[in-house]
Amino acid sequence: MQDSLVNLILWAVAIIAVVIAVYGLMQALTLRKLLEHSKHETQMLVQSLRNETHVMGTGSIGVGQRLLEVEKKLNQTMERQTDLEQKDSGSLPYNYAIRLVEMGANSDDLVDNCSLARVEADLIFLVHSELKKRKAGDTDFDSF
Repeated sequence: MQDSLVNLILWAVAIIAVVIAVYGLMQALTLRKLLEHSKHETQMLVQSLRNETHVMGTGSIGVGQRLLEVEKKLNQTMERQTDLEQKDSGSLPYNYAIRLVEMGANSDDLVDNCSLARVEADLIFLVHSELKKRKAGDTDFDSF
């Protein structure tokens, strides 16, 4: 009787061991599927990030090239402006004289401050004084 009880216990232990082994095997298979799924998702995310990084790199290269073009055009414009200022340097005393007349200077002030000949100073003073009178006359008509 004791032998049959021991056999029964051994069979029960063996069956429990087999059930535990099968359960463990099933859990291992489930975890493997979950791991493969996670690996696939990770690979998809990595590929997506690579694509985005490539797009951003390409875009920044384009922006850099545009910036270089704008900088080149700015430098060309600055050079042209400098050239124009150098070519027009002879009119600077006249421009300054006109501003002085507009602020109320007379012919003597123009001769002293702008190194103009008396005739030039008188001419600028007369022309701009006349323009000032006409502008004042136009505003008088506007008030009626």
